[in-house]
Amino acid sequence: MKEKTRITVFCEHNQDRREPVKSVYPQGMHETIADAFRGHKEFDVAHVVTQDMPEHGLTAEVLERTDVLVWWSHLDNPIFDDAVADRVIKRVIEGGMGFLSLHSSIFSKPWQKILGIYYDAGAWGRFRTMPKGEKQRVWVSAPGHPITAGLGEYIDIPRDEMYGEPQLIPEPDRTVFISWWEGGEVGRSGCVFERGRGKLFQFTPGHEEFPIFYQEEVRLVLRNAARFLAPPPGVIIPDAQGHLDNRPQEDLSHRK
Repeated sequence: MKEKTRITVFCEHNQDRREPVKSVYPQGMHETIADAFRGHKEFDVAHVVTQDMPEHGLTAEVLERTDVLVWWSHLDNPIFDDAVADRVIKRVIEGGMGFLSLHSSIFSKPWQKILGIYYDAGAWGRFRTMPKGEKQRVWVSAPGHPITAGLGEYIDIPRDEMYGEPQLIPEPDRTVFISWWEGGEVGRSGCVFERGRGKLFQFTPGHEEFPIFYQEEVRLVLRNAARFLAPPPGVIIPDAQGHLDNRPQEDLSHRK
């Protein structure tokens, strides 16, 4: 019997405590995002954590019991603890945990550090933005990719914060979505990266003032992404006792 994919949802839980975001997500953005997985038997929402928890809720034990980490953050990106960020990165690279970065969490410490981007959460000029909201058409640029399963040619989002090019990110291993905006901008809105044993997916829709995470096509993308990012069933991740402990495995007696 196939084991369930264990999902941990992390949310900053700052702006959704007050208006205007509270009216859009009265239970908190983390609960709405988690609802995309609840009721689907292949997923186990193992943890829903927020940044105000001890260790931001991302203890070593929680991460060890996580197959895919779904992340939304914004204002509090700069004050996230560096040690916890490094713990997340280690779990992705060495443990194969998937990382799904939503909207402004592409400015989070773990995401930027793992991609080798110079971290400065105040440098919003990495690409153009329009936070007041425009219509977004999210075009499927990789038909047949597992993340696009069940979708048509595009997803229409009535209003979202515009993220336009250029995005100063590493070249993705695969660009799955490209967005067009009614103001004429375009931007890569769904990018896959591989780092170590783990896979990462950047999905830029999801501004906090708009009800985007209630939209069923968006929820389908989240589930598809989690399936794709999760470590393959039965995969064996060696521990440090073996080739990862820096001991040579070859016979070096010929050097004597």
